Amino acid sequence: MDWLTFIASVIGNLAWPATLLAVVLTLRNPIAKLLPDLRKLKYKDLEVDFSKGLERVEKQLDEVVPSVPAAIEQQPEVQPEPLPKTRKELVAKIADLSPSAAILESWRNIERTLDFYFSSRGIKRPLSGQSIAGHLDYDPNFPRQLVSAYQELRLLRNKAVHERGAISAAHAREFDEQASRLALALIEAAHGPRQ
Repeated sequence: MDWLTFIASVIGNLAWPATLLAVVLTLRNPIAKLLPDLRKLKYKDLEVDFSKGLERVEKQLDEVVPSVPAAIEQQPEVQPEPLPKTRKELVAKIADLSPSAAILESWRNIERTLDFYFSSRGIKRPLSGQSIAGHLDYDPNFPRQLVSAYQELRLLRNKAVHERGAISAAHAREFDEQASRLALALIEAAHGPRQ
């Protein structure tokens, strides 16, 4: 896969999150009505039995928490804003709603770029972050100082996931900017000579 093909595929991949967001916003009430009928979901190695899981949660909550007041259930629907046209706009919009979610979306961009990097090098992608850092450190096409940037972004991603309220929308946007720069360095290294 050449550089332009990769960029085109990344831009092409922006359409599905925006479409998914539009579908979820449009169909959230019908989907919510269908969830009680959904029994199982299987995706790769993940299998979830919703009906049994929801029944257990409902029993546990019934013991402690009363049902949701009718006033909350009858809130007016909000008209959605126009969908973002670029990944950067998408992340900025997510950052306003949930900075941690925006950081996760930015990290997914790094993950997809790492998939491209390792596949272009003919190497099976390692599962652990430390092993990935080791490969990057060994690659003469990847600047050594960016290995520590990769590790720092990984730690910041973990912090964003596990600490509530510590991340602002501005932090999430800055994280996305740096993650995008790291992704670009990975793309450039992927196009370097094979080891």
